Amino acid sequence: MRKNAILILCLLLVPLMMVSHASANDGNDSEARSLMAQGILSYLQGESQGAPGLGELRQAASLYPEYPRSIKDSAGNSFVFYQPVQRVVVLNNNAADAMTAIGADGVIVGIAESMTENTNQFPVTSTLPSVGKWMEPDIEAILALNPDLVITYVKWPESAKLESHLPGRIPVVRMEFYKVQSYREEMETAGRLFNKEENASKYLEWYDTYVTLVNERIQDIPQEERVQVYAEAGQGQSFGRRVYSEGTGLDDLLVAAGGVNMATGYVTGYADVENEWVFYKKPEVVLIWSGKGGYKTDERDQVIAVYDGFTGIRGFGTLPAVSNKRVYVISSSFAYGSSFPASLVQVAAWLYPDRFGDIDPVALHREYLENYTQTSEEVWDTGTFYYPDGRQ
Repeated sequence: MRKNAILILCLLLVPLMMVSHASANDGNDSEARSLMAQGILSYLQGESQGAPGLGELRQAASLYPEYPRSIKDSAGNSFVFYQPVQRVVVLNNNAADAMTAIGADGVIVGIAESMTENTNQFPVTSTLPSVGKWMEPDIEAILALNPDLVITYVKWPESAKLESHLPGRIPVVRMEFYKVQSYREEMETAGRLFNKEENASKYLEWYDTYVTLVNERIQDIPQEERVQVYAEAGQGQSFGRRVYSEGTGLDDLLVAAGGVNMATGYVTGYADVENEWVFYKKPEVVLIWSGKGGYKTDERDQVIAVYDGFTGIRGFGTLPAVSNKRVYVISSSFAYGSSFPASLVQVAAWLYPDRFGDIDPVALHREYLENYTQTSEEVWDTGTFYYPDGRQ
């Protein structure tokens, strides 16, 4: 049997060499040749851990030089794929959002339980089978779907709750899809992983246009003249207010928009701070993260309640941000992910209205919704992605 396999592999190498010669200038060719050679060697040496099967090698040969192809996820793990990915389980909204933006959502076959509620944002994806909670997935449910891979966050769920229970043939790709520092690279990786490079390039061209626009318009503002921003998520878990400092997505957003996070150097990450501290710092702008609203069209009152809850705190009425009506609530579904360029322009316009008067953030957000989501116009018109938003 092994001799027959070796003969087959030798026969596979002949067309590969011919294709390689004909496509010597192809950027994919060098990597594909190297990966194919490594895969064949692993197979012949009888390596079981991570070695491709004969079927995979034959499939890769038929698709050469597009395959094999490799990617590295945000946890530093490398993966080799010998054929297109066709069945994916996603454990969070951010991954589904990124895949939708580049037209790769059609390969999703299973989702986390929480995603089944996001019918407006993911009208098709939300109807797919649930594989349990995103922090504690149902391993049997995942296996029943026979996925080619699982996508989740870098840290969550822990390997002990996921990889440890999955066979080696089902890789776990870990990417964030919400952090500013890694988002662009992750979208490039997603394009390669799902064979959607052209769509990913189109999206990233749009992404770069507005990120660059904001950078160019704020770069000459001296640090000492930048707007002081207080960022939070409402009432504290133990006391006071729950602040968002360095290392959080909201901090990434406001800093990219040219603001200064007042909590930097005082606390890190997510932390509780005293009401007195907020009053003492006298923020020029307040940015409040909310898990309500966004694509959920029946939660506008809850978003407004978040706004009123802050502005109505005793003594806060004298804060510059409150008295000047510069308190803003922003939905998590707008602040992070593939909508980042639209949210970045909106926050920059809140911070520096004189520098962005010629830009219509509402029109930009609608452009995003139309081109990179599967949502309906009804959702666009009735969803509360931030507040105040000019609607009654």
